Amino acid sequence: MIDVVTGLRVVVLVHEIYGPYVRVSSYEDGGAFEDALDDECHVPYWKKTPMELRAMGGNEYYFGWATDIEKLQEIIDGIVFNN
Repeated sequence: MIDVVTGLRVVVLVHEIYGPYVRVSSYEDGGAFEDALDDECHVPYWKKTPMELRAMGGNEYYFGWATDIEKLQEIIDGIVFNN
């Protein structure tokens, strides 16, 4: 998955307390990302909106420590949006 705002690949990051997460910069990307996770991949997550992402409607999506980080990255890499 490519973040439309940054033009960069969305990569799995690791929070020291909450485990794997990703940052998505815009509302449009976030909505499509949530649809893919909910409807196609059935991946549970929770989200948080840090101050620096609020202006464009971005979010951070957390998956918890039980998540296989490599598998999650494969799923995210397979998400392609048609504009």
